[in-house]
Amino acid sequence: MSIEFPSRLKTRLSIALLILRVSLGLFLLLWALEKFILPETTEQIWSNFYQIPISGAIVTILAIFQTLLAIAFILGFLRSITYGIGLGINGVTFISTWRQLLDPWGLASGAAINHLFLAGIPVLAGFIALYILHPWDTWSMDTWLKDKSRSSHVHESELPIKDLHHE
Repeated sequence: MSIEFPSRLKTRLSIALLILRVSLGLFLLLWALEKFILPETTEQIWSNFYQIPISGAIVTILAIFQTLLAIAFILGFLRSITYGIGLGINGVTFISTWRQLLDPWGLASGAAINHLFLAGIPVLAGFIALYILHPWDTWSMDTWLKDKSRSSHVHESELPIKDLHHE
């Protein structure tokens, strides 16, 4: 699919997607850092929300993986893969908090008020939007590598005719 936008719109779209990518990448990075700083919090979250008990070693492995993902995400490296993984992780987290999302003020359940879970709605929307629009996220490492590769490989069709015929 190839849609050609006017130059001014392309620039604005690239800037908007860069801002979205960096902010969502920093969001992932902060969650990764929490796993290093407060591993017991991650253990409690996994136990309470996912019903999966995990140990400190697994938390460290998750923290390393998420840190690498966040860095690749921020840089725009392997966008379709890293954006998909980020979306998947956030989607699972979003689904696991469905009770808090349906009753954020504890009116129906009598549970403690925790309306901060509602912030997960625009975060998930941001991940979805970035994944859908990743082909236009051109201020990224992927685009830079692609452009660099393209410029370093001169094809015969791009050479002047006099350089093609050596007599």
